[in-house]
Amino acid sequence: MRHTEDITESGHPWLRMTGRAVRSTVTYAAVLAAVFVSAVVGVGLPLVFFGLVAAVGFFALAWTYPKVALGLTLVIAAISGQIQAALGSVGGIADEAMIFGAAAIIVARRAIVERSLVWLPGSGWFAVFVFAGSLGAILYGTPVAISLQGATLLTKCIVFAVAVAQLHWRPADLHALARAGFGLAIVLIATGVVNLAIPGPWTGLFGGSAVQYYGGIPAIIGPFQQPAAYGRMATILASSILAYQLFVKSSWFGYLVALMLTGLALLTFRAKALVGLMVVTTGLVLRKGNVLVLAVAAAALPAALILLGPSIYVAVFGDLQLYYGAGQLSARSRLTAGGWQIASNYFPLGVGFGRYGSATAADYYSPEYTKLGFDGIYGIGSGPEMGKYLNDTQWPALLGETGWLGTVAFVIGALLALRILLIRVSPDEPAIVRWIRFSGVCWFTLIMLDSVAAPAFTSPPSYLFLFAASAIAASLRTDVRNGTLDFAPSAMPVNLGPPPITRRLSPAIPAGAFLRPNAALAATHPHEGTLQLQMKEAP
Repeated sequence: MRHTEDITESGHPWLRMTGRAVRSTVTYAAVLAAVFVSAVVGVGLPLVFFGLVAAVGFFALAWTYPKVALGLTLVIAAISGQIQAALGSVGGIADEAMIFGAAAIIVARRAIVERSLVWLPGSGWFAVFVFAGSLGAILYGTPVAISLQGATLLTKCIVFAVAVAQLHWRPADLHALARAGFGLAIVLIATGVVNLAIPGPWTGLFGGSAVQYYGGIPAIIGPFQQPAAYGRMATILASSILAYQLFVKSSWFGYLVALMLTGLALLTFRAKALVGLMVVTTGLVLRKGNVLVLAVAAAALPAALILLGPSIYVAVFGDLQLYYGAGQLSARSRLTAGGWQIASNYFPLGVGFGRYGSATAADYYSPEYTKLGFDGIYGIGSGPEMGKYLNDTQWPALLGETGWLGTVAFVIGALLALRILLIRVSPDEPAIVRWIRFSGVCWFTLIMLDSVAAPAFTSPPSYLFLFAASAIAASLRTDVRNGTLDFAPSAMPVNLGPPPITRRLSPAIPAGAFLRPNAALAATHPHEGTLQLQMKEAP
């Protein structure tokens, strides 16, 4: 039986135009390059033409090579901060335009070609979340343009996961993802080392602020604008590489890369990176259950707690106090308290998308901030350089914009997305499938920990990882259930060659079995011969 993906790419009239689409993509890419070069050398060309050519080329890519398009989207989303710094507001919407554009093309492709869609776990609850934020915006008079911007901001990680779920993923694809992640890890290590060697020039080139020193050591930003962004990406990649070493194939170089990423992530001097690494590393080691490793960890734990415990306590609880305590005096704690107050005042819906705690609410300075008396408070005020902390939280934004109904719905949907990663895709799933599940659990855990004190569901570079592994697992389970994917060894091509020579021959098999083994076997054991001939057709 052929895989569904093979059928769709060769037998359906919509996809017989692949060659033409590839040529068109190359043509559009060439025109795009010409426009870019012209812009660099100073030839005036309309920006709308540049955007149109780029959009058409990307949509053609999303239809023809959807996995490549999603990979490109992931890269652009990761560096969207730098793109916005270079291009302004136009660059700021590049990741959202690519996410929603690619999702629309990929979902339409699946619906047209296969007349079916894959259900992302938790989709129903995510729909309730969107309903709550949208209805709140309608009831409380949020302008449509602002509410749409707010909705796209809070739902883009979900929309990306929906697109990922519509593709057919095979073990070879997962190995390719592992190799790509390893390559990205090398890039992060290289940029981190250079950043450590020349912190001043490097931060001047990439950073969004001055170099931050801790004990004379610069906080690493790598190819990003802030140390926190480097810490998020480094911990995500380090956890995936460690999971690969433990559950797929280990090598000294792989462990070295994971160790170097871990060290560089700690040099961002962010408590969230430290706690996240401790949690996911402990979880992976315990799940592996290696007796020697567990014994060494148990022996080293008391010393580690004595040496690092006080510093970890101060760093972690200092952040919690900053965001959720401080007698409600800090800007961040006021923003958190305001989210609770709005959720109660507008129960159960909240004030609507784009009106509290999000980047959209900060851009337009929501009237809710004025009602709460924030406009004169440094960090959340309305004057120049007064609102630098308005987009520094995540859960207050969910509470304020979607209320208790939307927030609870989002939490339930997220837990359902996590649940699918904790269950085997099939009883005989290969190690690489187990790797993507465990990596997804690590990503989910790290981003959730980060969301305690950062807009982790909406800000680069890691937000698209939140539900991506859950989407891949949902696609794999769907294909296994439909019979288009089978991990069992019997699904592989059957070797119909001569049987191995043994000391004694069964008297039921005639001497001619060595000359025509399959025919002889079919003659004496007709059911076994039939099974071997038909095994490739079994679902």
